[in-house]
Amino acid sequence: MSLLVSAQLIVTGVCLALGLQHSFVWLRRTGNTAHLLIAIAALAASANALVEVGMYTASTVGQYAAEIRWSVAFIALFLGALTWFVVAWTGTARRWLAVVATCVLGVVLAVNFVSPFSIVYSEITTLRPVELPWGETVMSAVGTANPWKLLGDVPGLLLVLLVIDACVRLWRRGDRRRAWVVGLTLGAVLPALTVHELLVDLGILEFPYVLSFAFLGVLLVLSFELAGAVVRAGELADEVVEREHRLATLLEEVRLLVIGLDSKGRINFVNPCFSEVSGYDREVVVGRRFADLVPESERQEVEACVRESLSGAAEPLVTRSLLTAGGDTRVIRWTNVALGKSGETRPGILRIGADVTDQIAAEAGRDAAIQELEQFKRQLEDENVFLRQELEVSHGFDEIVGDSDALMYVLHRIEQVAATDTTVLIEGETGVGKELVARAIHQRSPRAGKPFITVNCGALPANLVESELFGHERGAFTGASGLRKGRFELADRGTIFLDEIGDLPLDLQVKILRVVQEGTFERVGSSSTRSIDVRIIAATNRNLDAEVAAGQFREDLFYRLNVYPLTVPALRDRRQDIPLLVHHLVRRLATRIGKAIEEVPGPVIRRLSEYDWPGNVRELENVLERAVILSPGRSLDLPHGFDAAGPTGKRAAESAGDLLTLADAERGHISAALVASGWRIEGDEGAAGKLGLNPSTLRSRMKKHGISRTSVEAAE
Repeated sequence: MSLLVSAQLIVTGVCLALGLQHSFVWLRRTGNTAHLLIAIAALAASANALVEVGMYTASTVGQYAAEIRWSVAFIALFLGALTWFVVAWTGTARRWLAVVATCVLGVVLAVNFVSPFSIVYSEITTLRPVELPWGETVMSAVGTANPWKLLGDVPGLLLVLLVIDACVRLWRRGDRRRAWVVGLTLGAVLPALTVHELLVDLGILEFPYVLSFAFLGVLLVLSFELAGAVVRAGELADEVVEREHRLATLLEEVRLLVIGLDSKGRINFVNPCFSEVSGYDREVVVGRRFADLVPESERQEVEACVRESLSGAAEPLVTRSLLTAGGDTRVIRWTNVALGKSGETRPGILRIGADVTDQIAAEAGRDAAIQELEQFKRQLEDENVFLRQELEVSHGFDEIVGDSDALMYVLHRIEQVAATDTTVLIEGETGVGKELVARAIHQRSPRAGKPFITVNCGALPANLVESELFGHERGAFTGASGLRKGRFELADRGTIFLDEIGDLPLDLQVKILRVVQEGTFERVGSSSTRSIDVRIIAATNRNLDAEVAAGQFREDLFYRLNVYPLTVPALRDRRQDIPLLVHHLVRRLATRIGKAIEEVPGPVIRRLSEYDWPGNVRELENVLERAVILSPGRSLDLPHGFDAAGPTGKRAAESAGDLLTLADAERGHISAALVASGWRIEGDEGAAGKLGLNPSTLRSRMKKHGISRTSVEAAE
């Protein structure tokens, strides 16, 4: 027997042995497709090696053509199995390459069996002996190459591309060993094999083909890797058995309740701790639904939780009640552990629980004890936040200053109403100190130690008034990122001062009326009603009787607020208080500004007392602050131009001659501005903006001078 034939038979035997070995492995592990595919490849390589022996020893052209036809068929089977082995073993995503290669192999097989001399030759004219380098002689065909022969090289090239893609993906996933194995065996051998076969077909290289030997090399390397994987799988199986033993021991000995549920929610395992706590023997509960062991009110919830756990979507920690064999209820905090991999059908879940019944009972008393403390803490925090904001606002006075009869009457009225919870309506022009009067009422009331909350209704944006007064829930409107308490809630058990109450929109007047009548309200975005105990003091510089008649203010709210009306006189109506106010304000302003003003000359006091002060005490304070800043020495000097501001009285009358009085001039100027603005008071085109006055101040001066649209049109 020749050397080449002997080598081919050895290849045949080795490949056959490898094919049988992997077939047996696949029969034991039917889920491992890689072993089945490598077994098919090995058996195909074994058959090809045996057919090649027939080719080398053929005596006729017909025999040679039959042998080469079967050789092509077995090579195609080998390449097809190897292609899908790469897909199964590496997990490459480019399956379309394998599909295309398989389709091409099907065409190759069809052409191979249809052609008279296979896909390799169109015609074989004769056989010729070829002497090998070591002196052995084998038979080779002489004929015309089949044009379809190049199609047979396409599956090999596609397999090379598939191998390259698989190696890249394995490398990126970190499986570098497998990437090296695939790359060095298939990525290196297959291109070399394809090139060598092509060169032999073209006559550039001499016989023989080395396909069988190359196939054997590839199969040996891949079989070694698969065998190693089998060994590692066996080691892992032993490790799994050991771990399962340790886990079983742990579940039996741990002082936690452990139960196992199958895919239908039935109990298939309980540990001794569960039996001890629940009172159920293992034989009694195994096979029952877990939902049968909880109170009826929780069963639907538990069944839904079991379904979610089996899908991997349940919360990892849940607290549920457990009915014991004695009829008692224990509170168990369960941790759900889904068995199986994510994305697969879960075979069951493991529930591990801790009995927290005694802990919850112990905590219940503590929670009840600290709940009230937490409520007080939140209230104090809210009050402190608001009071810190209030401290940033200058209130104008530290105390009420003056000894005029008009002021003494106001103080007497304050003393009368302070000790009660009666609602007070403070009326007066802008700047007379209505807020100071409200504070004096609060400070002399039983609520003096509680919050005093101020709300300027005219200064709040129209779209935020309700939220500011009553608060809002999280998400009540755009920008409401958290819960916020309103001013009424912050003033609970204290006093709320609603300044400029006449500026409130009509829709909010209804809600204010409800608070005044019933002491209840709802936050914006909430449907729950809250009760408060708050004293309401309102203030306005408008004539609310006229506002009610004009339909701008609710009559029922007016009567609720006007229980105890209190009018603060204008500064021009208590001129004897001006000297006291001047000395008090100059002393305080000088200290704040850091100047030493020790004297207020008599002429300065006289000039200040003669002025009408349409802006009342607030205007006086502003003039004095400017005077303190500008005074160069220790004596107060009035700022330049103060006389031009419009002093009245004897001195002004003497200097005025035939000129209009200030009152007439002011009346005419305001009337002209109102006519020019179409009797619009507020807004960009309103008379208040053109005159540089606050709308409230303009209304006050219109009332003072008796200016109305009817009177002006009648005068014209």
